[in-house]
Amino acid sequence: MTHFSNFFRLILLLIGLMHNAHADDYSGQQQIYLAEDQQVLPHRYNDIKNWLTKLQNVDSVALNGGSYWLVKKIDISHPQEWIASVDGPAIENIDYYLYSEGNQIRHLSSGYLHPYEYLFSYARHIDTPSLGGYWLITRVSSHFYTEQPQLNFGPKPRMSQLYHWRASIITFCLGAVLVLAIYNAAIGFVQQDRVFAYFSAYVFAIVIALASIFHIGSDLFGIKNPKLYMLPVLFIPLCSLLFYSRFLDLQQVSLSLWRANRLVMLLSIIAMPIIVIWINWTVVIVYTICLLWVALSFVCAIYSFKKTAIQGRLFVLSTLILLVPTSLLASSFVPKSTSLILAADLSVVLCAIANTLLMSLALNYKFKQISIRSAQVAEQLHQERDAARSDALTGLQNRYAFNEYVGKIPFEKAPYLCLALIDIDYLKTINDQAGHQEGDKLIKLVADALTLVFNHQVQLFRIGGDEFAVFSQELSRQQVDEKLAIADRIIQLNGTAQSGISFGSATTDDCQDAEQLFYKADMTMYQQKAQRKQKSKPLSNIQLA
Repeated sequence: MTHFSNFFRLILLLIGLMHNAHADDYSGQQQIYLAEDQQVLPHRYNDIKNWLTKLQNVDSVALNGGSYWLVKKIDISHPQEWIASVDGPAIENIDYYLYSEGNQIRHLSSGYLHPYEYLFSYARHIDTPSLGGYWLITRVSSHFYTEQPQLNFGPKPRMSQLYHWRASIITFCLGAVLVLAIYNAAIGFVQQDRVFAYFSAYVFAIVIALASIFHIGSDLFGIKNPKLYMLPVLFIPLCSLLFYSRFLDLQQVSLSLWRANRLVMLLSIIAMPIIVIWINWTVVIVYTICLLWVALSFVCAIYSFKKTAIQGRLFVLSTLILLVPTSLLASSFVPKSTSLILAADLSVVLCAIANTLLMSLALNYKFKQISIRSAQVAEQLHQERDAARSDALTGLQNRYAFNEYVGKIPFEKAPYLCLALIDIDYLKTINDQAGHQEGDKLIKLVADALTLVFNHQVQLFRIGGDEFAVFSQELSRQQVDEKLAIADRIIQLNGTAQSGISFGSATTDDCQDAEQLFYKADMTMYQQKAQRKQKSKPLSNIQLA
């Protein structure tokens, strides 16, 4: 929570700095009047008060657009360069008229459809020919108003410095959000995960919407169409709810919230052509959908807080930050001072960064948890795979692993390979006369003897009840046969004189394919087995040592 208290202190500091920058004794209270198409401006300074009495005074402008007069009385007591500005985004046409006591009139134009003198601002540098009293009369006209416009007049050094700082901060913040969007898009591309793709789309939507609100598109590309001004904003709830649904698995855990998400997404899509056709209702429609989106996001955040741990808390905090721009949207009907309007702009940008950063942390934490679970599952599968390929009695690789190994041997490339097939002598007789327990002891004895003599130089397999196989890429056929003879002697010394092994070997040097290799090794083994049977005596009173 310390980070968030510091964040809001930063917002308050910005507001304070802007308030100090705009605090002056030069201008009076702003007055707002309805403007009509056929109204004629007064020709002289002294006619203005009488002209104002004929206008209809209003407390605020309507969000669905129209034309208005913003009027201020100004007193200038010392020579200075000045800036006049109407703060508040999306004002299509602004005309400044400065009346001096000497009946000199200065006229300057600004607005969304005009070139800008200051980045992200409708401010204009204006000269005052003499000291004394002035009237600043400004006509604003637009299809809609996203904020209550505030007429401001102040010294150029302080005002220009403020607007430059504001433009620098906004540019930096937009760049930071863009980097975050590209980063998550790259992760989504690598991981092939829709959650990252939806989150990246959400962050890109924020970047494009803020770029549109702060006129970057119109500045860089000359795109100045009021019908498209608020259109990118509707992609924010659309992409955000896609991300929420996937991130929280709403369809599985809460079908009602999932349906509510789909409903708000549908409203966002339907609203897109509507705000292009009925442009005057753009702000009302967009703000209503955004408020529904934030409310639904808040409900989803509370639900996730109950269901999940750290990522749920991060999700809740990121959603709470959305309450700042939401409160600004809700207060759009209320007139604000210029300092509050400019601070609100920065607040929206900073909140966008904080929201996307916390969402990114929550997403990466969840991805980390998924990765840990995936690693655990992979380890479990690896263990099960090893178990499926291991012989339970001897611990050697089994017939399944043997077939798999053989299937990977590229015989067509003719690598050197020596195969030895081994058969336990008289195992069936031992099982019949002494029992299977004695037979199992003999099988384990053979496995231990083979492991001992080869010492990890070969691949050992138990491929049947009394059959073993040895593959070696390092040992020659003679070396394999010698080691098998040693193993045979070990088995006889630790078992009985007749409980030995018969074996036969073959190499790929003498064989063209796997079938021929097995055939030669098998034939050699059975020849040796037949010879041993002729020399040995029948078993009696079998008992392994």
